[in-house]
Amino acid sequence: MAQGRESGGRHLLLFPFLAQGHLIPFLNLAKRIESLRPGQLSVTIVSTPRNVAGLRRAVPPGSSIRFAELPFAPSDHGLPPNAESGDVIPFMSWGSFYTAIDSLRPPFEELVSELAGREGRENVCIVADVFLGWTAECALALGVQHRVFLTSGAYGSAVIFSLWVRPPAFPPHADLNDEQPLPDFPDVRVRYVELRNVVIPEDVAVDPIMAFLRRTLHLNLRHSGGILINTSEEIEAEGLRLIGKLSALPTFAVGPIIGCPTRPNAVDAQDEGHDSCIEFLDSKPAASVLYVSFGSQNTISASEMMELARGIEASGRPFIWAVRAPAEYEEEGEFRAEWLPVGFEERATAAARGVVVRRWAPQMRILAHASTGAFLSHCGWNSTLESLWHGVPVVCWPLVSDQMFDSRVLRELGVGVEMAAGRVHGGLRSVGGWEHVRDVLETVLGDGAKAGDMRRRAAELKELARAAVGADGEAKGSSVLAMERLLDGAFR
Repeated sequence: MAQGRESGGRHLLLFPFLAQGHLIPFLNLAKRIESLRPGQLSVTIVSTPRNVAGLRRAVPPGSSIRFAELPFAPSDHGLPPNAESGDVIPFMSWGSFYTAIDSLRPPFEELVSELAGREGRENVCIVADVFLGWTAECALALGVQHRVFLTSGAYGSAVIFSLWVRPPAFPPHADLNDEQPLPDFPDVRVRYVELRNVVIPEDVAVDPIMAFLRRTLHLNLRHSGGILINTSEEIEAEGLRLIGKLSALPTFAVGPIIGCPTRPNAVDAQDEGHDSCIEFLDSKPAASVLYVSFGSQNTISASEMMELARGIEASGRPFIWAVRAPAEYEEEGEFRAEWLPVGFEERATAAARGVVVRRWAPQMRILAHASTGAFLSHCGWNSTLESLWHGVPVVCWPLVSDQMFDSRVLRELGVGVEMAAGRVHGGLRSVGGWEHVRDVLETVLGDGAKAGDMRRRAAELKELARAAVGADGEAKGSSVLAMERLLDGAFR
C-alpha cells in the first residue's frame, strides 16, 4: 500500500484532494518545505496509484520527497476505472466522486497509525486538503496533529464557506446582478449569479453535494489546528482577515506556491503543438498575445465557445487557445473542429494569427513569455497566482465556486476585467455575444489608459508576489516567515 516510509523523525503527511488543481499545489508545497528544512523533516505525499505515478515524474532526482499509495477502486462507485482525478469526472458525477474518495479513509488511517506507532504520535502531522475533512477526525482519534491546506485563495474560500453554510436570501426571480450581504460578513455583498454558481441546487437542504461540503468544513474547523493558504499578505490582506474570522483558527499565508508544470502527468511528455506555442510567441511583439484557458476541469457551452471564437477573430489579436470539449459534450473528451466556426483554425494558421491546442498547453511557459499580453481565464486559484507571478493582466470568466470571487480579487487588485461570469447560470449569453468579447479584449490588449494601468499594476504585483516567498534571494518574505511559524508549531 505504501512506499518509501523509512524512519525520519518528524514527519509531514501531505494528502491532496484528487484533482490536478489540488495535487500540483501540494507537490509544490512539499518542494517548498524540502527547500526550507532540508534533512530536518520527512515529507510524504499520499494519493492513489495513478496520481502518485504522475507526481513522481515531477520530482527531481535526489529529492527526499516520498510517496504513499492508497488503494482506490472508482468502478465500485459507478465511475470509470481510471477515474482517479477530478479532471476526468463529468460535472454531474461529482457526487459519486466525493463518495468514492471517502473510501480512502480506512487505508489512510492504517497508514497514519503505522507511522505514528513507529515515529511517535508527537512526531506526525497531517496536512490535508480542505475537501478531506475526515482526515481531521482521523488525526484526533489517532492523537496526531492536523492542518488544513487551502489550495484556493483566502477571499474566495471565506466567501464560499459562508455560502455553503449560511447563504443569503434572494427574492424570487432575482436578477443575476442583484446583490445581498453575507450573514457572516455584512460588508461583503454577493451577486445572485455568484450565489447560483456556488450553491447550485435550488433545494440545498436535500442536496448530497452540499451536505458533503458542509460536513467537510465542519470537521476541519472543529478538529484541525490551523490553516495554510496558498496566498500572501500582500495579495489578500482582506481575504486573510475574513478566513481568520470565519474559522477562528491560526492562519498561515504561505504562497504563492507555484513552480511545477501545470500537469504532472505531462512533465516528460512532448505533446504535439506545445513547442508551436512558444514558437508562435517568439514571433509576436511584446504583450500582444491573448492566452485562453479554462483550466484542467472546466469548460463553457458550445454556443459560448462559438461566440468566443468569433469575438477573438473579430478583435484581430493574436492568440493561443487551449480548448476542451464543450460542457454538453464533456464525457466525449476529444475536441471536434465543428465546435468552432467553420474555417476558424485554418484562417488563424494561414494568417499566423493563432494557435489552437487540445486540452492542455504549457501554461507557465506561455505566461512567462514577454509576448503574452493577457490571460482569458476561469480564475481558478492556481491560474490566478500564475498570472500574478508573471505579471499578466487577466480577462476574467469565472465559472463556478471560488472562481467567482477570485475574479473579484483580480479586479480589485487592478489587474482583471470581467468578460462574463457563471457556468450553470449567467455566462457569456447573459452579457452579450462576440461583439462583447471583441470589446473586452480591446480594453485589455489595446492602447487605452485602462490597458496601460493594468499592465503597470500587474508588474507591481509580480514584484510583491516574488518578494513574499523570497524569490529575490535577499530577505525572508512574509510567506517564508509564515511557513517557518507553521513548521515550528506542527509538532508537540
